[in-house]
Amino acid sequence: MFTCLKNQQIKELNKFAIPLIIQNIAGMLIGLVDEMFIGRISTEAYGAIGIMVSLMNLLAGIFGNIAVTFNIEGAKKRGEDDTEGIDIYFMSTIFMDILIGAIYIVIIVIFSDQILGGLYGLSGDALRCAKIYALITCPYMLFQLIIFTFNSFFKIYKRTRSLMWISTVATLINVVLDYLLVFGKLGLPRLETAGAALATIISVLFNVIALGLMIKKDKKTHTSFSKKCFRSSMYLLKESLPLVGEELLEGSVFVVIINALISNIGITEISSYLLVKYILDIILISMYMYGSAELTLVSEKIGQNQFCKIKGLAGMGILISTLIFLIFSIIFIVFRDRIPQLISNEMDLIVGASNLVIPMVLMNLFNPAQTILKYVLLACGKAKTVLYFTALINAVVLEVVAIIYFNGPKIYSVFIGLFINYFALSVIYAVCIKNFIQKKNESLSPQECLVESSKI
Repeated sequence: MFTCLKNQQIKELNKFAIPLIIQNIAGMLIGLVDEMFIGRISTEAYGAIGIMVSLMNLLAGIFGNIAVTFNIEGAKKRGEDDTEGIDIYFMSTIFMDILIGAIYIVIIVIFSDQILGGLYGLSGDALRCAKIYALITCPYMLFQLIIFTFNSFFKIYKRTRSLMWISTVATLINVVLDYLLVFGKLGLPRLETAGAALATIISVLFNVIALGLMIKKDKKTHTSFSKKCFRSSMYLLKESLPLVGEELLEGSVFVVIINALISNIGITEISSYLLVKYILDIILISMYMYGSAELTLVSEKIGQNQFCKIKGLAGMGILISTLIFLIFSIIFIVFRDRIPQLISNEMDLIVGASNLVIPMVLMNLFNPAQTILKYVLLACGKAKTVLYFTALINAVVLEVVAIIYFNGPKIYSVFIGLFINYFALSVIYAVCIKNFIQKKNESLSPQECLVESSKI
């Protein structure tokens, strides 16, 4: 029976996650194509735009937690068969997306010089390239937040194949536009950095429109929306605050500060680090997608009071995502001298990236496990627990990074710190989930737990 249950759990996870993996690979290719073209402009352009992209992704990740909260609450409503509740949460999240996206546009237009020059210390051609990219892509935040919300809507209804096809088409559009606009083909002007930015914005806008049209066919309008949406927006914002706090802690420590530390070593070092990180992010897509599957499926099981299935779903998610990471990481290590050449033809950048592959793979060994377990905890309503332990471990890790950075090999301090971070959080999250399941199972008789475990 348990073998059958495991097979069903694997099938359920894969059916949900595999289309998301394909979708996100397509989405990552948008950035990869940009980097391939930009890497052939100059090392300064590659490093400067890489910093801007990292900043945009950081902020999108922080505010995208409102869509994550919608995913959790919407999946619970799905388990309770409350369609109107899902729709109200959906409209409330869209309202928040528009508000945040508009604020981001205003800040970038007014303060781009201060952010890029003051925080990251960019100047000359690097500052010019980063500012051009920032101004053209300033609507990216608005579009990306709406895409997150649309994605959550499809995940709640387990229609992830729709996301896959639309993202694939958007990627193809971006590839064609990159080729035409960056290098000035078919009589178009050679726009270089501006061309890459325009191609990205157009493809993301297409993604928003296509998803919006598909959702419009499914949604119903309820007369109570105007009365309930504001209250629901405030509830989603309140519930997402621990997630935002956790993202801010991880992002500020492991993205903004780390990028700033490495960029102060040198432009070649930050460019090499960002290149390897980008390729590893593609390899690690599976852990986020299986984590997203865990978020939706575990939330739905909780809405159905099927607590006994949580452990099995978490274990399978860790196993599958870790195996995928190991397999593709080995390939990356074997071809570490060649893969960076797909992105850039600058020899300093290629050599620097090749030297960082193995230590950066090692630092991510426990990243799949801690990511899957974090999503499971979030689905269990333990966002405050995640925030607390993230703050605690990040404080310890930052001390370790600082000691090594100022007394030893600077760039390797980052790798050691991240390895400790992922390992410690994996252990802590596993213990928290075990305690949660035990408490919930105390309310069920052994016969009820056995019956629920055998249901699919």
